[in-house]
Amino acid sequence: MLPNELWLSIFEYLPSQSLRSVVLTSKSFHAIATRLLYKHLILTSPTSFITAYSALTSIQPSPRALLLGISPLVERTVEQLKEAVAVVSLAETDDWTPVPINRQSNRYRFFQVKDAYQPRFLADATVYDNLLTQVASFASLRQLVFRGMLLPRDLHSILRDLPNLLDLAVVHCTVHFAGVYIDVDHTSLKLQSLTLLDIRAIFPSNDDDTNPRNPRTRLRMLAKVPTIRTLTYDHTVWLHRIFTSSSPSPPLTALDVKFPIHKDRPRAPPGFIPFLETLSSLRTLILRNHVPALSLSPSALPALCAISAPLSTISSICSGRSIVKLDIRDEVVLTPLYQAFVEVHSHLLRVQELSLFVGNWDDEVVLAIVARFPNLTKLQIRYARGAPSEDTILGMGSRTLYALPHLVSAHIFCIPLLPPPQSLLEVRKRDDDTVYGAPGIGDTYFENMHDVDTVTDTLLEGVRSLQQLPFSQNISEDFMDEQELRMSEPFDDYTRELVIAWNRTCPGLRTVQLHPGWVWRRADRIDHWAPRPCESSIWGDVFG
Repeated sequence: MLPNELWLSIFEYLPSQSLRSVVLTSKSFHAIATRLLYKHLILTSPTSFITAYSALTSIQPSPRALLLGISPLVERTVEQLKEAVAVVSLAETDDWTPVPINRQSNRYRFFQVKDAYQPRFLADATVYDNLLTQVASFASLRQLVFRGMLLPRDLHSILRDLPNLLDLAVVHCTVHFAGVYIDVDHTSLKLQSLTLLDIRAIFPSNDDDTNPRNPRTRLRMLAKVPTIRTLTYDHTVWLHRIFTSSSPSPPLTALDVKFPIHKDRPRAPPGFIPFLETLSSLRTLILRNHVPALSLSPSALPALCAISAPLSTISSICSGRSIVKLDIRDEVVLTPLYQAFVEVHSHLLRVQELSLFVGNWDDEVVLAIVARFPNLTKLQIRYARGAPSEDTILGMGSRTLYALPHLVSAHIFCIPLLPPPQSLLEVRKRDDDTVYGAPGIGDTYFENMHDVDTVTDTLLEGVRSLQQLPFSQNISEDFMDEQELRMSEPFDDYTRELVIAWNRTCPGLRTVQLHPGWVWRRADRIDHWAPRPCESSIWGDVFG
């Protein structure tokens, strides 16, 4: 029998579903695996909280990550709660009180759009108070995610009670109206990463950042925590507005900004370029959706080495900077792409990882890349129409890739494009660039989390969709499509021969991807090529 320490290390590699089975195997395995099973928790329904309440109070050690999505019943009309059907109390898990019909019909001042992040069950006052008390007791929390809920009024007090909290994400949430201003001091927090996406307010406001009663203002203040190094936000909060010359931002190393998907914005939002020019320590910059050209001063962003952005910004950002990782997020037309390569050629010589989407396949794109990026170690080319011929694949090693002596990973594959959105809801849920296979918002918070909801299994499917298809509209359908794709992909001796043809001219190559969802790998130059599923969904794993 192996010692408990070794079993613990083995169990750490298991998904949550397998851990549940391990817990039921024996008493010894139950004691070991329970420590991991509740290390990462998902609580998105009051029914799940009530069912697991006794277990949550006795979990040892305390959870390290929590995803919370439970909202209370409130008197004020809240758009995000308009689809709720029942209120859950502590009496019994299945003892629900229907939400009054008149609350459903009172939707004044709000969009007439069904929201994918509206809770169906609300917690009564007692359940909600117990929930917040339980969350505050998780003193070992490192990651906390609020998703699809009405944020607690005492959110800032809860955060101060979590001394070890490093990552905070607030996604698809509604903030309370601050009727009385209370000064909030965040200097005691130790946050290193902050994510604020799709933040709504209970009532429409002019979004005046100087008004302390503004529902979003106090939430924005979290970005001033001095220890923050990674910042992710979108146009619903525009966090850069709170930073001034007298109140600069923390020394950020990574910035991820999600712009609106509409392409009618002629210039960057006010204050964004001055904000970028103050980030002397920034190393990674990700700009999502449509971004206008950014006119930065030559001395701005001196430490920048990784950029993921639309083609419209590549020339202005890369000029004068030593970029090592480059990801062009949107569909590029070859002529403007070649022109951009020429404009910043002298600044691209150090690029080691390149990822782009060309739309229509063209053999010339590989030649252009080889000519402009001599030091590449990783290459990803996604395309949607056309395909390289058999002769092109066979000769790709001897004709083009041989000129990249440091290349260890080549991903060249076709991706399926989603049809245009048919409704406003689809537009709000989909990013332009993720449609092209660009990386979505990193949902690392959800990896290996344990869903304790015993009422519905849709949450587990939701976690899978966040990890694998960030733009998915039909979660279960997309997940099954990916599974079928992996199972049906042919890997016969003929396909292997196409890859082996690159051996002699590309001795350092270790990974080749010619199909979505699968890669060919070898351990060293004398090892044989073997097919393996991709670890990070069908889009591969090059940038990020």
